[in-house]
Amino acid sequence: MLIKSIFLKCFSVCLFILISFGCYSQKNKTVKDSLNGLEFYYNWKDSNCFHKKKPLQLNVKVKNTNTYSVKLQFQVNYYQSGIIIEQSDTINLCLNPNQCKNGSKNGLNFSAEHFTRDDINKPSFTLEIHPIQIIKMRSCQ
Repeated sequence: MLIKSIFLKCFSVCLFILISFGCYSQKNKTVKDSLNGLEFYYNWKDSNCFHKKKPLQLNVKVKNTNTYSVKLQFQVNYYQSGIIIEQSDTINLCLNPNQCKNGSKNGLNFSAEHFTRDDINKPSFTLEIHPIQIIKMRSCQ
């Protein structure tokens, strides 16, 4: 009985570790774009690791490499064969020097509900982080 209990606990821990690595592994490698001292990193991940049929989610990270603060407005535009199909809401951020922001808390996770996984993986599908306004600031408050 004791051996069975130990085996079940070890099996449960191993299964949990495997599921964790599977859920958080990247679908595509991280892409980096730079503009006016701002670096944009983005990659696609499962929006729900237990339901693989759910749409992918675009995770964006923004870093200010300038020596001054920056107020930024941008959108994410999705293209199919060079034609804009969808765009995100306008995102407003203020970044101090060498500050990074990412995650849903900052509004930087985007759902691609109108696109299937197959659509996203086609060469005709592209996305662009489109800056609308970049303003030099004294500081972010």
